[in-house]
Amino acid sequence: MANPFTGLFVATLTPFDGVGRLDPTVVSTHTAFLVEAGARGICPCGTTGEFLYLSLAEKVRLYEEVCAAAIHRVPVIAGVWALTPREIAILARAAEAAGADAVFLPPPIYYPAGDDVIVRHYAAVRESCGLPVFAYNIPAYAGNAITPECLARLVERGIVAGIKDSSARSDHIARLVEQFGGTITVMAASDSFATEGRKLGAHGFISALANIWPAAFVRLWDGDEALQPAVDAVRSAVKKHGGIPALKELARFRGFDMGASRLPYSDLSEEERQDLKTAFAHATEQGLT
Repeated sequence: MANPFTGLFVATLTPFDGVGRLDPTVVSTHTAFLVEAGARGICPCGTTGEFLYLSLAEKVRLYEEVCAAAIHRVPVIAGVWALTPREIAILARAAEAAGADAVFLPPPIYYPAGDDVIVRHYAAVRESCGLPVFAYNIPAYAGNAITPECLARLVERGIVAGIKDSSARSDHIARLVEQFGGTITVMAASDSFATEGRKLGAHGFISALANIWPAAFVRLWDGDEALQPAVDAVRSAVKKHGGIPALKELARFRGFDMGASRLPYSDLSEEERQDLKTAFAHATEQGLT
């Protein structure tokens, strides 16, 4: 059976309405836009989706809306991180009930966690539902890394079906592909790493900027390397102006009102909005459509 978790996946933004509530209408229309543009999969409730600031009920509703909009045209890998193992189990079962195709989450965050703790963490998720589990290596944010040695234990025990790696390190991705690529799915991430991840043999790529330009990122992953400089330039503007709030501003230029970010310091100044508008125009001129 062909691996369904290949190609360009989108780490989706979470839209909120004017009073800060989850906006299911925008979730649905934006998901449909991504699917129709050629995205191979959808990843709600991750870093780009502000998972730290969503309630359990909001996450469950998000799974339901995304899965309903995707209607099995593409796989949905649902983020199931929560504060406690019990809550993670609740979310994993809810994602399965909603129709998700897999779940993903980072290792335990903030407090130091060794390999034994990380293995137990993912084993508990695997036991809580019948879906494939993806590890999510993002050491810059989580504070704990999933080392190749730890991943080997997870793979040997059949706990994980894949890994999303956001380290943006060529040597690390190359090792993952060589050591595990024949057994599990290796997904690269970080938009500046798209071309490099493909060249290193990753099975797929998970993008944040593809929320705005999904068709362009499909072309990029399929080998149109000329798009990478435009991606790098607009990514620099996004990082300069707050990350997720900036992504939501760019999405507004594509007709999707994602509302304000729940992250701290999310308000953009008029100067920042104008800078992002210019970055959007330049990216469009350079082929991001």
